[in-house]
Amino acid sequence: MAKIGIIYFSGSGTTARLAESVIAGAMQTGAEVVDLPIAPGDIVDGRWVNDEIAQQLDACDAIIFGSPTYMGSVSGQLKAFFDAMAPRWFTQAWKDKVASGFTASSLASGDKSSTFVAMTTFAMQMGMIWCGTGGNFSDGVNPNGFYFGAGATASTPEQLTEIDLATGRHLGARVAAFVERLD
Repeated sequence: MAKIGIIYFSGSGTTARLAESVIAGAMQTGAEVVDLPIAPGDIVDGRWVNDEIAQQLDACDAIIFGSPTYMGSVSGQLKAFFDAMAPRWFTQAWKDKVASGFTASSLASGDKSSTFVAMTTFAMQMGMIWCGTGGNFSDGVNPNGFYFGAGATASTPEQLTEIDLATGRHLGARVAAFVERLD
């Protein structure tokens, strides 16, 4: 059974609601999911300080990153997490783990692609294997065409559409299935 860690920051609750759909999709496959929202106390003086979460991710087969798209990139909170993983980069502790991501912004593009590039760059530097959505609008998912991961358009959790949530579920299930195929 795949063990998937989902680490994300949500400022307004929108990304958290999208995370719930990713979690549901992974769990539908029978995967074990570790839900790891970034909390205010995880960042102290601008630095990530919660090594317990990082240790939980060490035990996962896949890690799915989530962030709102803020000013064309990941949130400062997720970036602080990325920066704090430098010791794991040095030892390549996450090499060959599967990685993926999801994001939401209030505009249709909102420069979500830049957010996905930041996530994939981090994953590639960590030696991880990226898994995108693999689905499109004819499958009833991914209406915005973000193939790097699940990209939603919403300013508030209530603005997420069923197709946004279906895309999140699709991504969670796809990552879990991909991990199983690799085993």
